[in-house]
Amino acid sequence: MQVSEHIVNIRWQQQGEFSHEGFERRHELQFQPTVTLPAGGAGNDFGADPEQMLAAAMASCHMQTFLALAAKKRLVVASYEDIASAEIAQRDDGKFWVPVIRLQPRAVFSGDKQPDAAAIAAMHEKAHQHCFIANSCLSEVVVEPRMG
Repeated sequence: MQVSEHIVNIRWQQQGEFSHEGFERRHELQFQPTVTLPAGGAGNDFGADPEQMLAAAMASCHMQTFLALAAKKRLVVASYEDIASAEIAQRDDGKFWVPVIRLQPRAVFSGDKQPDAAAIAAMHEKAHQHCFIANSCLSEVVVEPRMG
């Protein structure tokens, strides 16, 4: 079996009081080779929280799969954007999880070949089926393509 490993270094340093209510949520994510992003949690505004990053990973994987499918069909995608969200809920056993990740992608095509809404929806469905992040996640992924 062929394996592809993707590494992220996470760094956090205590600042001030350390308690459930009071510990510092800011941390850094260092992607190889040299991209560092600020990250946070618990609703602060220091950087992306883990739930946003989960939604972003899902949206990015879906987009790249969609773009590959479009390229195979010789369709030209001029632009692509997505509004991705992750919902947090508490299960019956008291544990929190992300039951739903919602993607709202919009692809704009250029060139002579212009797919209709049904073809775009079918491409999004196929992209979802082949997205390895979606295939690795227990959350329901709802894809709601936006047109225009």
